[in-house]
Amino acid sequence: MKIEKDKVVFINYLMKNGENETLEDARDTSPTGFLFGHGQLMPAIEGALVDKEVGALVKLKLSPDEAFGERSDELVETIERSKFSKDMSFVKGSQFEVPGSDGQPETIFVQDVTDTHVTLDRNHPMAGTPISFEATVRDVREATQQELEHGHPMGGDECCGGGGCCS
Repeated sequence: MKIEKDKVVFINYLMKNGENETLEDARDTSPTGFLFGHGQLMPAIEGALVDKEVGALVKLKLSPDEAFGERSDELVETIERSKFSKDMSFVKGSQFEVPGSDGQPETIFVQDVTDTHVTLDRNHPMAGTPISFEATVRDVREATQQELEHGHPMGGDECCGGGGCCS
């Protein structure tokens, strides 16, 4: 069966940065599953997987723009500490989530902390980084109606991990 929209696809993969450092290695773990054609992968990776079958090996070199995007100085903001509640504490290098403009969680990274200011960065931590991606297709199957409704693979009688999505 070929990979196409509305198929459930399982892959094992390896992702490295431009310095050949491993970012994620899921080659020897349970395959990662996703509902193909629903924006769950970077478009370049999804494009390379179209029409592939079980056993296919896909290798890609992604520019920063094709991967996690270019870094944007507009996404880095220094804010006076007085603008935050006194009970809020910030630790350089930490991160937290806030609701994004599209309703999805957005991760904010604490770039710097001084007595008077906090510098926050909304760039993805790998923004500006070229990526190499290698994936082996482990399984391709038809999505169930429930998977199509929920937008992701589900195993057997499993729900989608809480949140009251199964009713």
